[in-house]
Amino acid sequence: MTTIETALSFHGDAALKAEHVAQAEHHAAADMLASGTYGTGKGAEFRGCSVGCFAHDIDPERYGDWHAIVAEARGLPEWLIQLQDSMFEGLPQAERVSFHVELAKRIPVGVNLEPVQHWLAVARIDRMLIEQRKALEAKHTHGVTEAIQGVIAALEVGRRAHEAAAGGNSCELSAAESAAESAAWSARSARSAAESAARSAAWSAAWSARSAAESAARSAAESAAWSAAWSASAWSAAWSAAWIAERDALFAALDKAAA
Repeated sequence: MTTIETALSFHGDAALKAEHVAQAEHHAAADMLASGTYGTGKGAEFRGCSVGCFAHDIDPERYGDWHAIVAEARGLPEWLIQLQDSMFEGLPQAERVSFHVELAKRIPVGVNLEPVQHWLAVARIDRMLIEQRKALEAKHTHGVTEAIQGVIAALEVGRRAHEAAAGGNSCELSAAESAAESAAWSARSARSAAESAARSAAWSAAWSARSAAESAARSAAESAAWSAAWSASAWSAAWSAAWIAERDALFAALDKAAA
């Protein structure tokens, strides 16, 4: 019988974590961190992203597989390094440096980090469930309410599957796959119902839209610039909030792994 050894963070070496944290603090203090690039410059002039700075410290001559460089050297799962990369780029600029240092500190030593990705999935599903339940409270046309209920049910199945997988029952992940298929079907049903409602509404709205269009056209020019600016600002705020929520969920999951 073949036994598969579980990789432990930092190869179980507290000194390696201390080195990792010290490097992160140096990157911050030396103003080495920059988004949008894995790395530019050489030696003391080097600047790079969260992953790029670590990869440069580990092997400045190796190029092109930065995630693997850090994962292998530090005994960390590559999915975590990829998430670190995406999170650094996605967070607001003011949050990036502190995230870089705090993540290095939060990762525990000598721990199997695989359950962390399932706890993260649970946190994401919980956020989606909040939005779906809010949507369920609104009034909808026929078929849409049922579709939302189907999505909620599928998400709840997926949540239970990830909880089971985090506890070591990986077979339960098949339930998550079935849930995803169910959610996709529900989403298609919602779209179909919405399109049907839109077709019915279009005929009755056509006459009133004609007169409304003339009034709207007069104010459109004045409001267009403001609307565009507001939309861009709202999108940026939503994007930042989503990554902040993901960061907080990651830190909570790492704390749970360390407990």
